Amino acid sequence: MTDRAPAAGIGAGRRLPILAFCAGHMAVDWPHGALWILIPAIGVAMELSPSDLGLMVSLTAIGGALSLIPAGMLSDHTRRRGALFVSTFVWVVVGYGLASMAPDFWSLTLLLAVAGMGTSAWHPLATGTLTQTLPAQRARVLGIHAMGGTLAEVFAPVLTGALLVYVDWRQGLLLAVVPAVALGFVFLALRGRLTVPIESDARMVDLKDLARRWLSRVGLLLVAMISVYNMAIMAVLAMATLFIVNDLGLSEFWAGIAFAAMILAGAVLQPVMGHISDTLGRRRIFAFSLLAAAPFGFLMPLVEAPWLALAFLIIMIGAFYGVRSVVLASALDFAGKREGTTLALAFVLMDGVGALGAFLGGYVGDIDLAYAFSLASAFALLAAILSTVSTLASPRIRKKPAT
Repeated sequence: MTDRAPAAGIGAGRRLPILAFCAGHMAVDWPHGALWILIPAIGVAMELSPSDLGLMVSLTAIGGALSLIPAGMLSDHTRRRGALFVSTFVWVVVGYGLASMAPDFWSLTLLLAVAGMGTSAWHPLATGTLTQTLPAQRARVLGIHAMGGTLAEVFAPVLTGALLVYVDWRQGLLLAVVPAVALGFVFLALRGRLTVPIESDARMVDLKDLARRWLSRVGLLLVAMISVYNMAIMAVLAMATLFIVNDLGLSEFWAGIAFAAMILAGAVLQPVMGHISDTLGRRRIFAFSLLAAAPFGFLMPLVEAPWLALAFLIIMIGAFYGVRSVVLASALDFAGKREGTTLALAFVLMDGVGALGAFLGGYVGDIDLAYAFSLASAFALLAAILSTVSTLASPRIRKKPAT
């Protein structure tokens, strides 16, 4: 009788916090987005090779992934989350602020990894809270939340690239925490409204159930698919701005513009690919997108015209990044429950295990940066194959004959 009324009330009452989640996502991701365009400047200042920079990106992502599972479990089992959200902003501000003062490669990498833990913790906390608060509107609220990350990945490189005309990389990284400072105060004011109903207290059985499911044949195939998929993305992203500045001869400002265009292409495709996958099947769309874009990476070492190389990169990153929402939806479909912990596991695979792609991209980039994109295409082909195999291995549901 009263099932529908509370849902409407929750939706109306949570409208401001949902928009705040979008802004908060942008704020915690802003330094990460800025880092992509700071990579060439850091490399010049510290005299680092592509493999050094790839290792820095990999270790930063792996370190950041350490907070994902604990944050996901907190999202599933903690009612009052205001203090948790505020702590992520404090972590980001302090972590990246200290990183901007790092004297050498290893101290910088360590501090970036520590700062990344605050950024990473935000994602399962926020996505878990949103899907638990409005379970009937998962797609909508996740889409609103994702907009914040898109804004950070698109505008942080552009603005940071423009700032690098006047400041060095240290000042650029320090300025990148300003949005987190502002949104930290917003969430401090909203902390009383961030209380979410939960099913139960924390139980180890949740991890055991998830482990049992993910260690099945199909689960392991999905783990491999998600990991290799993000290795393709990380190999491209880690070397893209370095390639644009070093090989194509563009400034950091124009590299930021180009990188933003690549991310924007993927962001525009994400809801489209997600909608299509709802009808035609997630892994089918995933495999098609990767197979369609992979040839461009293999052609990159042969391309001489800068405009054509940029076009190829936009197509590759757009197609690869555009199916990210499909990957997350596949993980949720497979796990079936405990949204926060499941999303945390997916983020671990993508941002942690998949981060090895950045190091391997830098390793081959020592030979020629264009080869990093060929390696990314090889990873994409392998991910598409794993997707097809996992589909074939999935148990088919047989309909009962009509009686």
